[in-house]
Amino acid sequence: MTVAQAPLHIVVSGTAGGVGTTTITALIYDLLGSMPGGAPTLADHSSGQLGIRLPHGDSAPRIDNIGVHDLGPHADGEGLDLVESVTTLAVIVTANTPLGLAGAERTLATIGARYGAAGLARVTVVAVGVFGPARTRRLIARLHTARGRGSLIVVPTDPALAGSGPIPLHQLNRRTLAAVAELGVHLRMQIGLYRR
Repeated sequence: MTVAQAPLHIVVSGTAGGVGTTTITALIYDLLGSMPGGAPTLADHSSGQLGIRLPHGDSAPRIDNIGVHDLGPHADGEGLDLVESVTTLAVIVTANTPLGLAGAERTLATIGARYGAAGLARVTVVAVGVFGPARTRRLIARLHTARGRGSLIVVPTDPALAGSGPIPLHQLNRRTLAAVAELGVHLRMQIGLYRR
């Protein structure tokens, strides 16, 4: 089996609990569900909360060669270890705060030290907005400069993401929808590179 034939895992892990890891995993599952062949398989480390957040449920036909894994707040532990595999794309979710972005930068530095540029190329950071002033514009610009715009997606603060239950896509604001679409384009591009 060649690398391109091996199952691809998209591992979503947070720099801390409560940063939106399960919500972002649910959005990724929904985004990839529109790809030819149906939706990815799911693995849930969030005590069953992932299924509750899926905007359209999990009844779509499965894609056998892509799996989306909600790893929870383990970006600095198991999440780091899983990046070693060339069949893993990592999504690191953090709060869009100075502390959250500093945590993401530390994780990226560790990935770079362990797995080099090839490991970093398979990592996307998603910074999720929090209520209150963020004061992260310079930190975001620094990460964009260091790693490219597509490797850091900023999802703005949106009350529709803060609730429980299925994510109400029709209630997301325009900036959130644009960020989610950007994340989808970036992940599809990474999947396309993997399948070559």
